[in-house]
Amino acid sequence: MSKEVLIVDDDPDFVETIEIVLQGNGYETRTANDGEEALKKVKEKAPDIILLDIMMKTKGDGIWVSEKIRSEEDLKEIPIIMITAVNQDAEMAKFHFEQESDMEYMPVNVFMEKPIEIEELLEEINKLIGAS
Repeated sequence: MSKEVLIVDDDPDFVETIEIVLQGNGYETRTANDGEEALKKVKEKAPDIILLDIMMKTKGDGIWVSEKIRSEEDLKEIPIIMITAVNQDAEMAKFHFEQESDMEYMPVNVFMEKPIEIEELLEEINKLIGAS
């Protein structure tokens, strides 16, 4: 049975590209284009891993989504790769998590910058959830 990746990003071109790559490498995919939709889909059926954009224009950003997921007992173990378009966003998020989070688990497992290096993405997914 193949592993499922939830791709959460408000850039349809990015989502389509990542879907093609992941499906071509044996992963199942679902998508969400904002934080609220992502949270709803995670609660309906937990994916094996989440690729989560940090900055989305509507209905919950990546920080909000990751903190909500980590606060849910049955969801908090899902690996999250936080994707950011700008290095400064990643640094701000890391600072936010280090300063604000008293949770047992870091809200994300990995930070990656756009443009995503496909081989690096596949390597990180494999490290976090194993081969599909």
